[in-house]
Amino acid sequence: MRFLPIAVSCVLLAGSSAHAAPWDKPGWQLTFQDEFDGVEVDTAKWVKRYKWGEAPINGELQAYVDDAFQVQNGILTIVGNKRAATYAGQTFQYASGVLCSVLEQTYGYFEARLKVPAGQGMWPAFWLLGKNGTTGVNEIDIHEILGQQPSTVYMTVHWGTDYSAGHQSDGSNWVGPDFSADFHTFGLEWNPDSIIWTIDGVERKRHTGAGVPQVAMYLIANLAIGGTWPGAPDGTTPFPGQYQIDYVRAYTRLPDSGVTTTGGVLAAGGVVATGGVLATGGVVATGGVLATGGRNGNGGVVATGGVVATGGAVATGGTGATTGSGSGCSCRVVGRPSAVEPMVFAMLAIAWRGRRRR
Repeated sequence: MRFLPIAVSCVLLAGSSAHAAPWDKPGWQLTFQDEFDGVEVDTAKWVKRYKWGEAPINGELQAYVDDAFQVQNGILTIVGNKRAATYAGQTFQYASGVLCSVLEQTYGYFEARLKVPAGQGMWPAFWLLGKNGTTGVNEIDIHEILGQQPSTVYMTVHWGTDYSAGHQSDGSNWVGPDFSADFHTFGLEWNPDSIIWTIDGVERKRHTGAGVPQVAMYLIANLAIGGTWPGAPDGTTPFPGQYQIDYVRAYTRLPDSGVTTTGGVLAAGGVVATGGVLATGGVVATGGVLATGGRNGNGGVVATGGVVATGGAVATGGTGATTGSGSGCSCRVVGRPSAVEPMVFAMLAIAWRGRRRR
């Protein structure tokens, strides 16, 4: 019975877990991140130009230049200023910046925490574009915000033959808080058959059916100034405009992530629990106690009530627990207590009283 104090200690610790990194996302694997903890743009992660080259678009009035970026105190700032600069062989009266991620991937989850500039003519955007060489229109605008309407977010997917012919789009806007007053988190989940936009963790738009891109894409963050949509800056526009980004992260979905089976739970590592029974390494617990790797169970941990303990976790009530490690006892207990637990606690109490007498 030596294993009882160890087993029960896991029960007593149920509900506690190791602190996850802020970028951990259950069911997803991180593929790209920039927390902007350095002092300059990381050119191993970003290109300071559009990947397709230099060309004025959308009637915009800015030149995109390499020195439009500041990185300080964990924040990237794309600075839009009223100063002459050259771009695509032309001289413009405004200067700003665009960043394109080196990362290119098909499907996934993309997120940034950011704060936009206010002011007539400011046009910040965070978006995805199909990699060079892909055919047709493949664009997802995670957010576009006009500086003169800083509480309105525009979310759009574009598809078709090209932008001038056969171009289709599905766009929506959502009016929320003033996004120039504080930082907010913008997320996009892109699946083979759906696109889901979130703002501060709340779904604000969903697109299914035609138009979901099926090609690799890369991230873009830019601050345009002027253009056919926002119009030119005027005397009320504050300069410099600052598009501030706290972080950018990208993920790919883990295999079988988020999938459940009838009466069961998906286990980590692609192992599925069905009917409250989890098979790990060819061992199945059915209506009793699972012991793997030794007489006393995996890492000295006991699972009761037809439940499987994996990685040193304790579970009760017919559910698989997959958190923790054999040495850590970072556990979660779910379901109702089993008939074994009162006996275990009683034995621990006896052991504890004996220890005190010694």
